[in-house]
Amino acid sequence: MNVDALLACRVTGSRLHGKPVQNLTPDGPMIIESLVSYLKEVKSIRKIALCIAEGNENLVFQNIAEDMGLPYMFGPEDDVLKRLIKAGDFFDTDVVFRITSEGPFVLHSYADELIEDFIKGEYDWGTLDQSPEGTGYELIKLDALKKSHINGTERNKSELVTSYICENQQNFKMLFKEIDSSLQRPEVRLTVDYAEDLIFCQKVYKELKEPEKLIKIEDIINFWDNNPEARKPLENIGIDWGTGRLNFKDGG
Repeated sequence: MNVDALLACRVTGSRLHGKPVQNLTPDGPMIIESLVSYLKEVKSIRKIALCIAEGNENLVFQNIAEDMGLPYMFGPEDDVLKRLIKAGDFFDTDVVFRITSEGPFVLHSYADELIEDFIKGEYDWGTLDQSPEGTGYELIKLDALKKSHINGTERNKSELVTSYICENQQNFKMLFKEIDSSLQRPEVRLTVDYAEDLIFCQKVYKELKEPEKLIKIEDIINFWDNNPEARKPLENIGIDWGTGRLNFKDGG
């Protein structure tokens, strides 16, 4: 089966503008460049492609794709689900490897094993269970995404592209792959949704990056545990699309 990493990209965002193109150091790399460097280590991924939202402001991603030698497609900005389906049809994708384009670090060491289990078990959807936020990923059969678009609401077609599947699990074959207990740390925020997230990831990159080596998620977790002042602003945000921040504000 053709397993392709289809990365949904756009610059607009209500919390932080241009998240995938933010730099981890003043001279780079950009978040999306760091992300792609991890995905290139996954042997089972056939193709890495950018699924770019339509609109002139997003043409920067075309330039990025061309600079990195990656294929790309354009599709609807708000109907992200349709954008991924369009790209999947164009690239002859059977299984979409989906990961946020806003996370610079990836728990890539489990990816090939997850893909193997997914294909052998003929699953519709699969993920790593309880990974640090922003480091995990989903596998979704393209047919399951098409079913979601037919039956889902407008909300299900937004950036929450697998929400219909997760809300209707009885209609899909689901795989939750267990990872080592030391990595089951969803409270560790390694997605860049807010300025505070970016600052923390920049600190991680500065402290842990070695030439020609990817930063291990285990090392980032240790950095999180040993630097309470650095992680404190992120703890106020919480888990899951910033709802922790909203609760924090509501609570004074």
